[in-house]
Amino acid sequence: MLRYCFFICVVFCFVTMVFAQNNYDVFMQESPVGAGVIKPGIGVHTYQAKENIILTTAPKTGYRFVGWLGDVRDSGSNRTSMVVDGPKIVIAVFERDEYEFLEKSGPQISVGPPALYPRSDSYTNNGGTWPYPPDKPDDPDYPDDPDPRNDPPPVPEIPEPATMIMLGLGALLIHRNKKK
Repeated sequence: MLRYCFFICVVFCFVTMVFAQNNYDVFMQESPVGAGVIKPGIGVHTYQAKENIILTTAPKTGYRFVGWLGDVRDSGSNRTSMVVDGPKIVIAVFERDEYEFLEKSGPQISVGPPALYPRSDSYTNNGGTWPYPPDKPDDPDYPDDPDPRNDPPPVPEIPEPATMIMLGLGALLIHRNKKK
């Protein structure tokens, strides 16, 4: 019986090796998403072993092509090729074309709300000036000096596991010595 099981396993392995297809998956992606068009397309594609595939890319407006990440022949070219000899991941990398993007949209100026303007060197109050800053308020709960009465009590430190084991062994030894 053992001979028949061994024979069936050997035949199954041989048939699997002979008739197995040599297809490999190639995962195509772009970074950042939506920055360009990739051919054969984004996603997982299945190719035969040793198949030569052509990869092309075209950046969208506001982006420029930087290069390919992965096992390709010319990583800096918009059009390149690769030989599929195993599963692969290929990423087309783009970056924003900042100069063209800013030129089209005009100047980017942001002043912000008036409360965020920098203060002057003198302190003003109704049109007059003070030569020194005003005193802090008499509030005991001033933000820089919180009220200690409302603070929760400190949490006791929890000993590390090795300390707990040592304390447990010590207590056990003391307990055994008392019995003797």
